[in-house]
Amino acid sequence: MAGLRRHRFLQANINHCRAAQDLLVQIFAEWLVDVAVVAEPYSVPGSWLGDDNGSVALLMRSSTDSPPLSLLERGQGYVAAAWGDIALIGVYFSPNRPLVDFESFLEVLARVARRVAQRWVLVVGDFNAKSVLWGSPTTDARGRELETWPISTGLSLLNRGSVQTCVRRQRGSIVDLAFASPSLAACVVDWRVELVKTLLDHRYVRFDVSVQGSQEARMGRSHFPRWSLSRLDRNEGGLCSGLAVAPS
Repeated sequence: MAGLRRHRFLQANINHCRAAQDLLVQIFAEWLVDVAVVAEPYSVPGSWLGDDNGSVALLMRSSTDSPPLSLLERGQGYVAAAWGDIALIGVYFSPNRPLVDFESFLEVLARVARRVAQRWVLVVGDFNAKSVLWGSPTTDARGRELETWPISTGLSLLNRGSVQTCVRRQRGSIVDLAFASPSLAACVVDWRVELVKTLLDHRYVRFDVSVQGSQEARMGRSHFPRWSLSRLDRNEGGLCSGLAVAPS
């Protein structure tokens, strides 16, 4: 039986800064990251997948043992792509927009998640929403809206602890979030906020997806399992062995 493999994910916000994007690309290579979600990129190179207005992008490491990152759909503030059995949705929502726009944005994301639900869904990005549920000291209006969003989508929050993902001189916050379908969340290990230089106020967030490696695993799924996370045993590899991210 093939052993467990780890696939590395990176989450960042680089605030449209060229130097920060150059550093991110360097870190991406040094850490052997497989896929990254970049909010507020300086630019979106041709090898990246971006949304409709340049506010979020996805990039992947070129590798012979990795599936392609294939565009599924995109709109303003989101881009969805298939990576093996995973439907990755990168998101960004500006803090300067009104609450009613945020409510509409979450409705759009929920519809996107349902449309790609034949795969395991992974939603990653900067929501600019604060809530005590993911470690913030207070909850704001966007946070209250986002608290109920996983219920409507059947997704699980991946964030752990109270380490701030955005640090400013006066205060910090946790606004860089990740959600996954429960069966995929059971395969996520080592979610953490990296305390390294980024040149900006946002920190890098990293996590791994641990799967049973198999060159014979087939890409794609015909259904979307909606199992309760409380019923899953994280110490068992059975569920994760069905997750195909290697080429057939």
